Amino acid sequence: MASYDSSSQSPLPKLQIAIVFLIQLTEPLAATVIYPFINPFVNSTGITGGNEKKTGYYAGIIESAFFLAECFTVMLWGMASDRFGRRPILLLGPLGLFIATLCFGLSTQYRELIIFRSIQGAFNGNIGVSKTILAELSDSTNIAQIFSLAPMIWCIGVIMGPSIGGVLADPEKQFPSTLGKISLLRDHPFFLPCAVVAFFALIFFLVALIGLKETHHVQRHIEPKISHKRVFSYETRRQKQKSADTDASRQSKDTTTRLYPNAPVIPNYGTIQKRSSTTTLCSTVSSASTLEDSESDQETVLASDSEDEEDSKVDAETPATLKSLLIPEVLFPIANYSLIALLDSSYTVLIPLTYTTSVAAGGLGLTPFHVGIILSVWGAANIPFPIFCIPRLINRFGARTINFVGVCSFLVGFGSLWGLSVLAGAVGYANWLVWALIPLQFLLSNTVGSMAYATAQIFVINGAPSKSALGATNGFCQASKTMARTIGPVLATSLFSLSKEHDLCGGYLVYTIFMLITFVCMRTTMYLPRELKNLR
Repeated sequence: MASYDSSSQSPLPKLQIAIVFLIQLTEPLAATVIYPFINPFVNSTGITGGNEKKTGYYAGIIESAFFLAECFTVMLWGMASDRFGRRPILLLGPLGLFIATLCFGLSTQYRELIIFRSIQGAFNGNIGVSKTILAELSDSTNIAQIFSLAPMIWCIGVIMGPSIGGVLADPEKQFPSTLGKISLLRDHPFFLPCAVVAFFALIFFLVALIGLKETHHVQRHIEPKISHKRVFSYETRRQKQKSADTDASRQSKDTTTRLYPNAPVIPNYGTIQKRSSTTTLCSTVSSASTLEDSESDQETVLASDSEDEEDSKVDAETPATLKSLLIPEVLFPIANYSLIALLDSSYTVLIPLTYTTSVAAGGLGLTPFHVGIILSVWGAANIPFPIFCIPRLINRFGARTINFVGVCSFLVGFGSLWGLSVLAGAVGYANWLVWALIPLQFLLSNTVGSMAYATAQIFVINGAPSKSALGATNGFCQASKTMARTIGPVLATSLFSLSKEHDLCGGYLVYTIFMLITFVCMRTTMYLPRELKNLR
C-alpha cells in the first residue's frame, strides 16, 4: 500500500461523516452504560435469590439480548437501505433507541429488562447502514483514515457510557441531598443514567434529521418510468448551471480512483439521482432556451455516455442475494470480524464482572463507581491513538499485519484479568500493585486491540462483490458480528460463574478458554488478502 500522505487525500465530507459518527455513538452508549450497575440492577429484581455467584448468568443474558435482537434485524436493515435509501433507515435507529432506553431504566422485573434490552438491540441493528454510508463517502485515498476513526467513536462511547452509568446510578446514595430527594429516582435507582443516554439518542436523531443527506441511488423507486427523453431535476435553473460547470471542471481534473466508481461524487451527493452525469445532463437541458435545443443537447450527452451507462446499469440495479455473498472474499473477512467481536464483547463484560466481584469470590472487589471511572479514563486516553496512529500504521505495515497485532492483544487482556485476580486474592484486596497494573492492562490490550476493529471493517468493504452488494455485505457482516456479540457476553459470564462455583482451573477456566479462542482468531488473519484490491 502507498505510504501515508495526507496531501494526496481527497477532501472529506466532514459534516456528513460527523453526523454518521454521532449515530454510531449511540451503540457504545447504549451498550456500555449498564456495565457499572448491571449486577446490582439484576439483584434488585430478586431473580438471583441473593446468591452473588449466580449474578453472572442473568447479567450475561441481558447483555446478550441486546446483540441477539440486533443480529436478527441487521440484515433486514441493510437490505432495506439498499431498496429505500440509507437516510430513512438510519434515522429509525436513534429514535427507537430513545424510547427503549427510557423503558429499560423504568423496569422493575427481570423479564422487563430482557424485553426492553432486546428492543434496544433491534433498533441498533441499523448501525451497519452507517458503515455503508461511510464506504460510499470514501475513496482510495481516504478510506483508511475514515474507518480508523471508528475505534475512536467507540472510545468516546466507552468514556461517556460507563461514566454516566457509574456516576448517576442510584442517586439516593450518590447524591442524597439533591437528586436523591426525587421520588422517581428513589423508586427507580437506575433510571437516571438510562434517561441521559436516551436524551443523547434523541439529540442525535434530530441532528441527523436536519443534516444527513442520502448517498444511495434509489431514483428507480421514485421515477420507475424514466426514459431517455425525460430527465427530471430537483434544482433551480441557477443551481443547475452551476452544477454543470462544477461537474465538468471536476471530471477534467479528478484522477482519484473511487472505492465504488458508480457512487455519487462526494461534493454533490445528497440528491437521489441516477448518475452524476445525469445531473450534468439535467443542468445542460435546463439551460437551453427551447425544447428542441434541450432534446439535442440531451441526446448528444446520452450518446457519448451510453456505453458507460449500460455497463453500470447491471451493477447499480441488480440486488445482491445471500448466495452471491458466499464467496471467500466475503466470508474470511466476516469470520475474522466476528471472532474479534466475540473476543471484544466477552472481554468487555468480563472487566466489570471481574472488577466488581468480591475478592473472596475471585474478583477485585471494586465498586461500580470505580469501574466507571477506570473505563472513562481509558477511553479518554485512547482517543488520540486511532486518529493519529492507526491510519499511518495501516499504510506503513499493511492492514493484515495491523489486524494480527490487534488480535494478539486479546491474549494480554484475558491474561491480565487472570493475573490481577490472583494478585488481589493473594493479598486479600486490590492493593497499590493491582492499581498500578490496571493502566498497563488497558494500554497493551484495549488500546492496541482497537487496531483489529479498524482493519476488519476495511477487509469487509474490500471483499464486497459490487457496489450494489455493499449494503447487503455490510448487513451480512453486521449480522454475523452481532451474533458473535450475542454469544460473547452470555458465554463469558456463564463461564465466569461456572469457574467460580465449581473451582474449575482454580476458578480461572474462563480466561483460559478465551485465550484459546484468540489463537483461532489469529489463524483467520492469515486468510485475509495481503493487497486490498479495491483500494488500488
